[in-house]
Amino acid sequence: MNSFRISHLSDLHLTAKDNAARSEPKLFGALTGMNANFRKIVASRAIQESDLVLVTGDVTDRGDIDTWKFFWDTVEKANIKDRVRVVPGNHDVCCLGARLPKTGKQYREEDMAKAHKGLLMGGQPTKFPWAYSPDPRVVVFGLNSNNLGNFTAATNAMGDIGYYQLKDLASLLYKHREVPVKIIAMHHSPNIPEEKTAIKRGQRPFSQLDRIGHQVPESQRRMLNLLCVTHKVRLLLHGHLHMSEDRRITGVRYIGAAASTAPQHSPKGPILQFPTYQVSTRTHRVFCNSALVPI
Repeated sequence: MNSFRISHLSDLHLTAKDNAARSEPKLFGALTGMNANFRKIVASRAIQESDLVLVTGDVTDRGDIDTWKFFWDTVEKANIKDRVRVVPGNHDVCCLGARLPKTGKQYREEDMAKAHKGLLMGGQPTKFPWAYSPDPRVVVFGLNSNNLGNFTAATNAMGDIGYYQLKDLASLLYKHREVPVKIIAMHHSPNIPEEKTAIKRGQRPFSQLDRIGHQVPESQRRMLNLLCVTHKVRLLLHGHLHMSEDRRITGVRYIGAAASTAPQHSPKGPILQFPTYQVSTRTHRVFCNSALVPI
């Protein structure tokens, strides 16, 4: 039987104009060139040969419709639009500036309306959770972990799945119980290791405050993991942390993708990298200043 390949992109932070800088807590040296890097990624052999391209949020840097248009136009020009599935990230529903005083419900509705409009431009589902089966062997469940509503810059990175979304996910998992490969895609990390654990793994440690501000609440993390174990979910894919992760929690494989459009350093120069999934995970590299080098 033919293999099925999934490419996993995340945290693209695209902008309406090519020369715009990415929003990040830096006074100097904010990253630029995300749009140009994205064009190289979608033209790469790894993406072109993928059966499914999953984007786990932060497609845009500030949630504006012009950037969503650039994303979908680029995807369409690369002839992969029918193979792309997207879940939103906090930057797709973000507020990084001042807001007029409103209720939390009003903020949440306004924030999600922007993301919904951007998703609809590409024919994506906007009701979460959703289930998508591109192959009889595979089903992907999309979660929206941005239900908190990003009221201020201070809460922009926080996540929240919500009770009812988890309840509906349980029903979808049961409905597709006979599908052998189940994958959950979301933006926020459902489990950030404590400082000691991260250091032991050779990862950048997050402080307790950073962990609270970048993952979903503990009760939701526990419920999500329990659903994964009970329904034999093979992979849980996420982004948000801008770092590569591959670990197992109670037997479930959690994989976090680095920011796909942010170049990583290598002996041959800066590269763009993203994971693909078949039976095992491979990382594909796209050199920023040369053609794709397959590995």
